[in-house]
Amino acid sequence: MIVSYRVIILILDFFKPTIDVTSRYNRRKMARMSFIILGLIMLLPVVFSGLSYLPTVMGLAGAGIVISLKDITLNFVGWFFIHGSNGFEVGDRIEIEGVRGDVINIGMNRFTLMEISSDPKSDQSTNRLVHFPNHFVILRQVIVVKDKMNYVWDEMRIKIPYDSDFEKAEELLNGIIRNNAIIDQGEIDYTLQELSKNYLVRLGKTSPIVYLSLEEGGILFSLRYLTHVRERRDMKTKISHQILKEFKQFPGIRIL
Repeated sequence: MIVSYRVIILILDFFKPTIDVTSRYNRRKMARMSFIILGLIMLLPVVFSGLSYLPTVMGLAGAGIVISLKDITLNFVGWFFIHGSNGFEVGDRIEIEGVRGDVINIGMNRFTLMEISSDPKSDQSTNRLVHFPNHFVILRQVIVVKDKMNYVWDEMRIKIPYDSDFEKAEELLNGIIRNNAIIDQGEIDYTLQELSKNYLVRLGKTSPIVYLSLEEGGILFSLRYLTHVRERRDMKTKISHQILKEFKQFPGIRIL
């Protein structure tokens, strides 16, 4: 057994060398544990002379293996959860343990995110890869933006003084978001039809809208519109530019 263990380690190091010390340690640890478990199983018939006890012993040994390899077993179960109807796939955007990112790889043991900024006003990539064990999808809360349902509601707030021409401002804002924040209704309907196979999804009203409220110090306009999840920041920049250009033409409208 010892000789076999050494030979297999040498073969692994030769055909699949690893520079990372941690990876080399984990590989040898797993190989050592596997040989120990295999050796114990091979000794069971010798220790127990009556073969009638063998199924019971094998069952106990199997339970021991599952317990000793708990994390690996949970990761394997987590892999099935991820690929289930309520899981996620490569390309989806998820948030887990306070980390937001796009799923770029799903392995048998772990999945990988390309992290995006934690700033809610920014969706820019940090160029950092974050790895999570698969069992996190069982034990932790996961927020998923499906690649198929690639839309999110976004909102902008504009405040003007009470003495501004609020009616003209509201007219301009409605025109701006209706001309810029446009997503094809047929595309939305098709997406909802696909998602309804696994989820009870109702988006309600999908057209852009401007809400008005009286706030301390001024009149607040809330612009609410659907946008592609990866274009949220670009859309907000585009709308902001348009608002500044339009308001500049009307001296009676000032932004606080």
